[in-house]
Formats: sequence, structure tokens, C-alpha cells
Amino acid sequence: MTMDMIDRDGFQRVGTVINQIVADVAPSGASFHEPGIYFGLSDDLYHADPALGSTGLKRLLSSAPDFWWQSPMNPAREPETETPAKIFGKAVHRCVLEGRAAFEAEYAPTDYSGVTKEGKTERAAIAAAGKKPLKREDFNRILAAAAFIKANPNLAGAFENGMPEVSIFWERDGVRLKARLDFLKMNAITDLKSIRNPLGKEFKKACRDRIAELDYTLSAEQYMEGRRQMARLVAEDRVFGDHDPSWLKQVAANSVYAFVLVFWQAEGAPISHGFKLSPGNPLFTYARQSIAQAIHIYQTFMKQFGPDTAWVLAEPLDELDETDLPVWWQQKQMKG
Repeated sequence: MTMDMIDRDGFQRVGTVINQIVADVAPSGASFHEPGIYFGLSDDLYHADPALGSTGLKRLLSSAPDFWWQSPMNPAREPETETPAKIFGKAVHRCVLEGRAAFEAEYAPTDYSGVTKEGKTERAAIAAAGKKPLKREDFNRILAAAAFIKANPNLAGAFENGMPEVSIFWERDGVRLKARLDFLKMNAITDLKSIRNPLGKEFKKACRDRIAELDYTLSAEQYMEGRRQMARLVAEDRVFGDHDPSWLKQVAANSVYAFVLVFWQAEGAPISHGFKLSPGNPLFTYARQSIAQAIHIYQTFMKQFGPDTAWVLAEPLDELDETDLPVWWQQKQMKG
């Protein structure tokens, strides 16, 4: 039997089966934001909006079905959980981006385990004060990280004279896009990243490797594109939330700015280092190409399946060739 004669109807029906599973689950109720600049928008509301952000764009490049399954379009998507890593990350952003006073107004340290009597009493008092608990070591480490960044003369002003967590929504070729800027400044967008270095690499090399592994250059271009939308959005009076209109107009009018990545080490000494992508950096060109490809993939699958139908690959079976297998397997066969 040749490959052309194989009946693939069973594979095609996989999409129908998944759709039935999805249809049996209650809708998640995604939140949509009109094009504009949003100040003070919560993390939850930003991430609940199905507009394409940098994470979604990267996922599209990797696997369109995985993108749909993990997107707000899928009512069967598992709800986001507050993991210790996410809680820690939000606390770091609050301290570094908004200052120690804002951090201590929201978080308080704990000295006892939450399963002990002392721990339960301690956490009850923290909750009564309207705060969130953090382990003492995490609380102190976050304060140390902020202090180390401030002490670095090249980074001391990275999170000053600007606005934290600015969200931007816009459209391109009928596709809704979004970006959430960690810190918006007159001449820069500053992004804070924590990094663990279990292999003990030289710190700057570990940071560069992380930039490549997680494709932070694509994120940088997405944020830069969001900022490029600001002049039009300000002119159209599409600005929401508490802000300084005069300052925002100046920022939107400034067409020359850099993207700055600030890394700090989450284990060991809380050392920090920054990288910048200046205007014209060729890395932006590569990132734009990747974003265009991701949007094309999105449009293709949206046209074929729409938002309410599971995105399923319907590709013909591949004849497996020995050259498709790892080199070590090929060498094993040669050695017998």
C-alpha cells in the first residue's frame, strides 16, 4: 500500500472529538480591551485578554495547536495557578518597579511554616492587615535585589522617572496585539528578568544564553512596536487609567529610545547586569520577521478553524528516514 492510499479520515476526526470535549466545558469568559494605553491594569486582566502578546507569538511559532489549547479561546484550558515562582516574581516587580514602600504595603515576611499553629496565626495577622505573606528569606532577598540594582551605577536609574507596568493594545491587519511594558521611560523601555544559574556559568554568559533560549529579542520587538503605537493612541485619546498627560505626550512624541534588559540573579549573590538594544539593532529585524511569521500562522489557523474550534494539524504521514533520527542512533547502527 502506498502512502497516498492511506485513509486519513480518522486523523481528521480528531478535531471533532476535541471540539466535543471543549463544548462540554463551561466558557472561561475572556476579557477584551479596546485599542489603547492602559495604566494600572492588573496582571490578571491583561493576561485574560486573548490579544497576541509575546508569549503567544512564540508559542505560535512552536505549535499552533498548543497555542490555541493554552489560550483564552479554549474553554477547557486549565486555570492559571499562583505558583510560588509567580508569587515571588510579582513581589520582585512590585519592589523594583514601584519601590520599597509599595512592596512593604503589599507583602509581609513570615517566620513560621503555614501548617504550624504559629504560622497560621502569623498569616492570619498578615491577611488582617491586607497584605500577602512571603517567606522571610524571599522577603529579604527581594529587598537585597532592589538594593543591588540601585547600587549598580549603570542601572541605578533603570526604574526611575517613568511608569511601571504599562499595557498597550492595538490591531495589525485585523489581528489584536498587546504588550505589557515593565517600565516605560522617556528614552527607554526597561524589562526586569530574574535568572537562576544552576550550572555556575559566568553571569553575563548565563544571561545571554537565557535571552537566546527564551527569545527575549522577539519580546523586545513586540514591546517596541507597542510603544510605536503610542503616538497614534494618544492622539486618538485612547488612554485609560491614572497618568500624567503632559509626560505621556512627550514620551509618545519621542521616536528614539532603547530596549533595556535588566537581569538579577535569584540564587546566590543578587548581582545584576543590563543589556540594551539600541534603535537600528539588527536583532530587531530578525524579531520582526519572526513576529510576521507568527501572525501569518495565526491568521491561517484562525481562517481554517476560527476561535471556537480546536486547532488540529492535518498533515500527511511522514515516511521515517534513518537520517531523521539522532546521530548517536545512526552511529550505533554503524557499529552494529
